[in-house]
Amino acid sequence: MTERDPRDEDRGASGPDGTGYGGDDRGGDERGPRALYQLIADALREATELASKEFALFRAELAENIRRLIAGIAMLIVAAIFGVATIVLLTAALVEWIAVLVGSNALAALIVAGVTLVLAIIFALIARNRLSLTTLEPRRTRESVNRDGDVFSNRRRK
Repeated sequence: MTERDPRDEDRGASGPDGTGYGGDDRGGDERGPRALYQLIADALREATELASKEFALFRAELAENIRRLIAGIAMLIVAAIFGVATIVLLTAALVEWIAVLVGSNALAALIVAGVTLVLAIIFALIARNRLSLTTLEPRRTRESVNRDGDVFSNRRRK
């Protein structure tokens, strides 16, 4: 017979289940339910942090886009002001030029006013057509959502 060291038994060299882990009743080894809960908690915490950072990025990007949009609108307003001033000056020059040709300032002004009135009516009719509710209706989006709903409802029935 070989001699055994009694300290081997005290160290828990082999647990009652034969695994060698000492067999305590604290929920198993490191790979047990406690570790699984910790992994799930870590995953949820990291997902929350990621979502928070993504939302912060979204807010920063949205704020930058809004600043750019406001700057673009301001430039568009300035361009419109200069455009209107240019149209007024060109119209006045056109009246003067036609007045030289027909010999009357009043007749020249009436001719230019008539032409600009016709142009204004044409552009207003085109704008009314393009801005009508039937042309602004998001048909493709509505059809796509309806198709998605049909696909989803068919999957739920199966």
